[in-house]
Amino acid sequence: MKIKTAIISLLFVPFLVFAQNGALPNAGLTPESPFYFLDKLGEALQRFFTFNPEGRARLEITFAKERIAEIKVILEDKGVNAKGLVAAEERLGDNLLRATAILADQKQEGKDTSNLAKELSDDFDPAHEALKDTFKSEADALDAKIDELKVKLKEARLAGDIAQAETLTKEIADLKAQKELLEQHEDKDNGDIEEENEHLDEALGLQKEAAEKIKDAEEEKADIIKEATEKNLTIPDGTFKEFNILLSQAKAVFDAGNYEDAKRLAKEAKKNLKETEKQLENLKDAKDEEEDLNDEKEIQQHELENKLKDTDKKEAEQIREEMKQKSEELKKKHEELENEQKQIENRLEGTNSEQENND
Repeated sequence: MKIKTAIISLLFVPFLVFAQNGALPNAGLTPESPFYFLDKLGEALQRFFTFNPEGRARLEITFAKERIAEIKVILEDKGVNAKGLVAAEERLGDNLLRATAILADQKQEGKDTSNLAKELSDDFDPAHEALKDTFKSEADALDAKIDELKVKLKEARLAGDIAQAETLTKEIADLKAQKELLEQHEDKDNGDIEEENEHLDEALGLQKEAAEKIKDAEEEKADIIKEATEKNLTIPDGTFKEFNILLSQAKAVFDAGNYEDAKRLAKEAKKNLKETEKQLENLKDAKDEEEDLNDEKEIQQHELENKLKDTDKKEAEQIREEMKQKSEELKKKHEELENEQKQIENRLEGTNSEQENND
């Protein structure tokens, strides 16, 4: 009897856990736990005993916030390769889909869903921001580890420790692979959320929807500038020229009462920001690679000096010729990298050549 009571209590624990303040609730059980089925069962029972459509929609948003809490815990404790990450992400998408489906049904029945849609959007937005912060923190942590290992790799190569250099090179490659996988998960999660946000916006009513789109675009630009500043990345002049034009047009037609065009232009502005963000990331990678090349040049010079210490004249000439060839290869890579950076900057400034457009 006690066991039965304990199980029933456990199934309804989420009612208490979800009542917390803040962007995210307690994650509770995660997909990594063998008892995660209890979490699913508890949510199924809550759905069963929630009869009001508005209440069911709010419940799904609450569940979605718990999914984000689970993703946060999994990433922090297990990393991006954790098996449970995909399961939490899939359930996040399902929770959001259920919430927007309820709104769509209510709207189809002729009910005004604008207030509920606004309430759900306002409730979920802080959790979405928390998810973005989680991915950013994990990416920053991986970058910090990579930078730390690069320093050790340079030291190992300067010391001539080939075995240690190979080990560190492998570790750096593994961390870069983890970061790439993390970015894929981030893109998927944000994509799923944006898709359901579209449905939420549709339930707001055209004026509110257009206003939300304009606000989202402005916040996205601020986030990009903030992240670039944190990474010590100088944003080229004119980077946001097209975005600023589109957003200004969106605001102008909104003020004129043309909410359909305002919504369309704001969406175009936000789409433009996605490409800008991608190009800025490419620029950061190119600058990092340039730093690596400079380190390579320094290491090669050190290796040359060490080889020349204990060698005869004939061998010295051979070594100099070999190092000259390597130096020329590095110079060529450096020139290619400079050209790549220039092309990226041109794209950001909106001055890319006809050939680049054809590419």
